[in-house]
This record gives sequence, C-alpha cells and structure tokens, in this order.
Amino acid sequence: MVRTFASAWTRRFVLTSAASGAAAALTAGCTMPVTQGSAPVFRNDPFSLGVASGEPTSDGFVLWTRLAPNPLDPDGGMAPEAVDVAWELAEDEAFTLIVRSGVERALPDWGHSVHAELYGLPAGREYFFRFHAGGVTSPVGRALTAPAYGSGVDAMKIAWCSCAHYEQGYFHAYRNMAEERPDLIVHTGDYIYESSWGPQVRRHVTPEPYTLEDYRRVHALYRLDPDLQAAAAIAPWLVTWDDHEVDNDYAGDISEQPFVSAEDFRARRLAAYQAYWENMPLRRRSMLERASGRMRIYGQTVFGDLAEVNMTDGRQFKTPMACPSETDRGGNIVPASCEELTDPTRTYLGEGQERWLSRGVAGSGAIWSFIVQPTLFSPFNFSNPQTGEAMVWTDGWDGYPLARQRLVDALARRENANPIILGGDTHCYWVTDVKADYADMNSATVASEFVTTAVTSQRGGYESTAAFLPNNPHIKHFDTREQGYGLIRLSRERAEVDLRVVGDVSRRDGYAPRNQKQYVIEAGQPGAVEV
Repeated sequence: MVRTFASAWTRRFVLTSAASGAAAALTAGCTMPVTQGSAPVFRNDPFSLGVASGEPTSDGFVLWTRLAPNPLDPDGGMAPEAVDVAWELAEDEAFTLIVRSGVERALPDWGHSVHAELYGLPAGREYFFRFHAGGVTSPVGRALTAPAYGSGVDAMKIAWCSCAHYEQGYFHAYRNMAEERPDLIVHTGDYIYESSWGPQVRRHVTPEPYTLEDYRRVHALYRLDPDLQAAAAIAPWLVTWDDHEVDNDYAGDISEQPFVSAEDFRARRLAAYQAYWENMPLRRRSMLERASGRMRIYGQTVFGDLAEVNMTDGRQFKTPMACPSETDRGGNIVPASCEELTDPTRTYLGEGQERWLSRGVAGSGAIWSFIVQPTLFSPFNFSNPQTGEAMVWTDGWDGYPLARQRLVDALARRENANPIILGGDTHCYWVTDVKADYADMNSATVASEFVTTAVTSQRGGYESTAAFLPNNPHIKHFDTREQGYGLIRLSRERAEVDLRVVGDVSRRDGYAPRNQKQYVIEAGQPGAVEV
C-alpha cells in the first residue's frame, strides 16, 4: 500500500507565522499603499489575512491569498489598481528546493484576491508555498496533491468543522485542527456570521452586512484570527456554505423576511457570494457568474482508492420553506401534517445537484464515500408537548422528507460504498444510523452520519432536546453542551471518528482539547460503534 501524505511539516512554524501576521494587521495604521503601476510599496503587511490552499487534485491545487494592508477598510487598504503577486512552491519549508513559481494578477474588482491554480504536479505529495508582493513575503502554507485516481492508499486524516461565530468565542477548534495536521480540512458552512446574537466575548467590526464592501470587512475580521490562519495554512480545504455566509435561513433567492423582495435579496446574495469567493481557496470555475448571480461550489474530490468527498450546496437551489408564517419565511416548527412537506417537487439540493449526487456518489469506486452537507440529515422526531402532535423543523432535511428519501434510496442502491454523511449547522454533536426506511427502524442501515458541534456558536436546550431521544432510536449520540469539531482517521479497514471538544471558548486561555466520544465504522458494516 502507498501511504497518502508525508508529515514533515513543522507545526510551530505555521502557528507562529500566522499569529505574527494577524498581530501585525491588527496593529497597523490606516495607510494606503503607494502604487507604481503593478509594483506597490506597502507601508503595512499586505498578507495580513494569511494564506490557504484548497480543492486538491492528483496533480495540483489552488493557492490563495488576498492583499489587504489595512484589512478592515472596505477596500482592504488597496488602491484601485491591479497588482502582480508572485508565488513559489517548494518541496521543503526552507524553500531550498523550489519546484514551481509564477505570477498572478490581483484585481481590484475581485478584492485583490489571488487564486493560483497549479497543475501537472506529482500525485500524493506534500508541498510548501508562499507569495511575494511589493518586497513583502507572506507566511508559509502547506499544500498536498491527492493520490492518483484509483491508486492504493492506506491512511488519511480529515478534520471537519462548522459554525464559527466570531463574537461568541475564540477559535480553539481551528487551533487544535492545525495541531492535528490533517491531510484535509472540510468546512460544512457558517464560516462567517452576518448577525450579532447570543453571548459576546469580542465584537464584529460592522453592522449586519448588505454590500460587497460590508461582506469583505466581515471576512477580513475572521481571517485576521491567528487560529483560523493556522488552520488555513496547514492543509488543503474543501468548503461549502450554509445560510450565515449570506443571511439566516434563506432558501434560493428568498429571504426569511417577507418584506424583502427576491430582487433585493438577489443583490445582497450576489455581494455575499462574491466576497465568499474572494476569501476562500476556490478555483476560477467557482467564480461568481454575475449575470446569473450564482456560484457552483458542489463537486467531488477523490483520494486514490481510499476516499471520495462529495461536497454539496444546501442553500442556493433549495425550495422555499414549507408552511411559512406571515412574519417569517425562514425555518419554523410546523405540524408534520403540513401538506407542502409531501410535495414531490420540493428539493433540498435542486434537481440538477440531486441528479449529480445520485449518479456520482460512490462512483469513483473508493472504499469510503463521504457526503458533506450543511446540517442534520436524519429525522428528529418530536411532538408538541401540549397536543402530542408530531412537529417538523422546516429549514433542515425534515422540511424536505421526500428529497431525503430520494438520496437514501440512491445510497441503498450502491454496493460496497461505505457512505458517511457529514454535517454541521445545529451547534450539536449527532451520531445517527441512516435507515433505508425511517418509518421502520428494523430496516437496513445504509450509511452512518456524524454532525459536528460548533467551533464557537452557542446553543441551549440540551435537556429538552434529549428528552425526545427515546423517540429516535436511530440517534446514537447527541450533545449540545460543548464546542469543537470532528476528526476522522481513515484506513482501508475502518473509519475512526473523534468528536473533539476544545474547552471554554469564552476565554482565550480556555483551550483544553479532548475527545468527547469516539466511534468506529468497519468497512462493509454501516453503523457507528462507540469505542
């Protein structure tokens, strides 16, 4: 067997570089760069937002940074001119063995972001990268090409996370992910938050964003965090969004607020999507299509014969919520008798994405097939305490039961797929068996599901939610009391899943990582078993 990735990275170097870059940005004065054509002279560090890599393939990846000498200014402190940014790729962190170099133009229309796409590299290799502009060198990042398609791979480590509200805590989860040095980091959404609510230990720098400049400032604030920078630099990322990258509980081009027109909301979504692309390690193929106001972020990434990761988009193509109230078109708790719920045309992923996923899941022939979606996939059965009537939360998959069943049926048709569904959104840990027929708990388990708790975002109601667990025998674990992330160690025989919690996120010194629970899935035997 071929081992997937090398592990020669120096953790301290990444953490120190990211922290120093963020500290410099936070203390910088509000000065504009002096530009001379495409060769500016910066008074402050233009790489204040750090570096990242993403979307690995067997012969390359995308390298990201964004020039922002004054990152919290609407324009990042940049003049409205294009800037040439050089990049280097090396086999060693000291850059004595440089294997590639090039130049990208950072354009003002795209927030002076850089998305350098590399191709033609050997498969299954570890590399180090950095950028240069105006005589300044960026922090160093680590990138990895995926193993060759179908090649034998014996091990891989994946971290996944969700829901990082800047105001509600410090990003200990990102710090711990960087220390774990995974081969891949997966973000299931709510990477930023557009609104302020709940306990606040630090503050956003802008009111709720509506314009491109607003969203750029929010992304910049989050990117300044040294723990996020460390995680961004340590491994390639695959990302999807949920609602808070734009606005709470939106569906397609429909806002949760009835008084907001679809036209006005599309303008806001357009701004949010562009800022997301500018600040994430995404390829040009995902670039916002301004005419349609859409981005494609769903797709499949394959790691040899060991794993395929199917990233999905649960917001952009979603049918509006069923049975909305007069004052709220977002998620609501409604009776299960709501007739809209059983409309077969309702879709969570959109018709085109549903077809793509149903055809492609397990299509690579890899041992493990991951489906990454934003939230809890399995149903949660609860009832009205006064009437006993069954109730449904309409923003999640429970609001789209027939769409969920279509995906379950597709999984059931796949042999030797070992599907694992990953989610986030709910600020809780969930571990569930995905059943062929949820109305019959004796039906076959067709997949295992793990939902991570939040990086920081808070949620109460542990006792009231746990009281319904006896009505949900497919749920093996639930906990909303701690923040953290998930860590998966894959081998050909099993998937070992750690539910990592990180201590008191309300305190910078509250960092105390440990496992809350550990589970194992044996290949060929769907269903998680607690260790």
